[in-house]
Parts: sequence; C-alpha cells; structure tokens
Amino acid sequence: MRAKKILLALLLVVMSSAPSFAKEYDDPIEQLFENIYAAWNEHDIDKLFSYYSNNFVTSDGIDKTGYRELTEKLWDNYPDIQLKNQKRTLRSQDQYATISVIDLFYGTSKEENEQIKKKGELNAISQGQIFLKKYGQNWKIESDKIHFELVTVYYGNAKEYLDNHQIYFGAPEQVKAAEQYTASLYFILPENVQATATINHEIINNPPKEDIEESFQSASETKLERLFAANSLNRNELVSATIVLSKGIIEPKLEGLLYISKRVNVLAQAQEVKADNIATNAFGEEPAEEEDKAKE
Repeated sequence: MRAKKILLALLLVVMSSAPSFAKEYDDPIEQLFENIYAAWNEHDIDKLFSYYSNNFVTSDGIDKTGYRELTEKLWDNYPDIQLKNQKRTLRSQDQYATISVIDLFYGTSKEENEQIKKKGELNAISQGQIFLKKYGQNWKIESDKIHFELVTVYYGNAKEYLDNHQIYFGAPEQVKAAEQYTASLYFILPENVQATATINHEIINNPPKEDIEESFQSASETKLERLFAANSLNRNELVSATIVLSKGIIEPKLEGLLYISKRVNVLAQAQEVKADNIATNAFGEEPAEEEDKAKE
C-alpha cells in the first residue's frame, strides 16, 4: 500500500492534458498544445519535453529533469494511461501566455493487487493553469499552477460503492500555512460490508516520501476524521485515504481496495507590513497625510 501512495503522489505532480491525436490550428499556441497533448498520449517522452523550457519548474518546486523522471515512472506503472482535455482557454500578451485547463486521466495499473488478484483502475481530474514564454519564434512551457486535483485508484468492487456515493472523501482545497484542517471519510455501506481505513498527509516532494506512516482504523460508524496541521514551509500537501472493504459477517472476504488522494494548496503565511515600508509616491515623498501627522 505504501507503493500505491507513492504512485498517487507521482500522478499529482504530473497533471497535464492530451487528446488522442493532434488537430490543426491557425493559432501557434493552440497548435503547440495539441502537439504536446498528442506526445503525452503517445508516451513520447523526448517529443513531449522538447516543448518545455530548460527553466521549467512546477508550482511544487520540481524542475524539468525531475518532472520528466516522474512522468516516465507514471507511464511505466500505468502503461495505457491517457488524458482527455475537458476545457481549455487561452490568453496571451507579447511573449507570455497562459492556458487554463480542466483535464481527466484514466488508465489501468501494470501490476495486479496480490490480494484482490485484479489490476487497479485509475481516474483523476485536474484543474489549473500552464504558463508559457516565447523564445524567438518558439513557445515553451515555463511553469504551472494546479488549483484542484483528485485521484482515485480502485480494485475489485470498490468502484461500485464510490459510484453510488456510498464512500466520500473530503478535504479543503487550500489552507494557510501552519493552520489546522480536517480530512474526512464518510461511509453509507450495507450491514454485511465492513470498511477499514486510514487517512494521511504529506508534503508533495520529488521524489515522494516512502516512509509514510499508516494506522488503519475500523470504520464502525459512518465517519472517520483526522486533524492535520499544514506545514509552515509554504509547500503544497497531499492528503490521501486508503479503504479496505470486506464482505461477510462470520468469515469476511476481501472485496475491494480504494485509494483516494487530494491536493491541498498551502497559502503563504501573512507578513507584517510596517509603516516604514509603505511605498512612497512617484516623487519619492511620503503622502501628504503622513506629513501632516508628522508635523503634529
């Protein structure tokens, strides 16, 4: 299960979008993105990263080299993973451009789960912005900003309960640095189905942490909550839940596994602004109001 959390962390820092083929556009930026999307779905790593600037860094602080390695690992663990763009809007000025996107991911894991004897099915949604800069005649991706990400990987019959809204996972999309927040799991399951679950959080890193502590609890009631304190480093976090589903009262049988991850964007701590640091006017003078107070 630790390996699965690492894969979810990989996905959360490799969110992009891609239709299955490149269309033809008159706008060079739109055409660039169609080419990028096609390369993503073809799993052509060299072609894909030829569209990224050497200065590229994600909003999680991962550079081009690290991002490429994470993309390769994701493709290796989900060999058929594809992306579908749901919505895309563009704005540009001079040598800068911003693309706002909503994307869907879907794919099947390379390995079967040893207990369920089935492969995992992945579904994910991402919403955010991608920033570009023009170098000569060529546009390159400089950075990104992800506003929302939700990833689910399910094995066995877990999808049935998720689709029927019998399992729900909630966590805030953003919190202030060092502020406390709650992540919650809700269950509405048949009497003969038992859920054992854990909720954890971690800072999004490259490479992802491998020593995530897990403490499973029996969800005897309809709700499981954990209280976390956001980090004070202004780094974004990943909140994840692992749910094990068993069916039967006398001899419970493992029926499904479900992994859910959600991004929590951490806002920078507020900085105190002193009067001495207030900007002066265009002539380098203090505002008249301040001068009058000084005279008094």
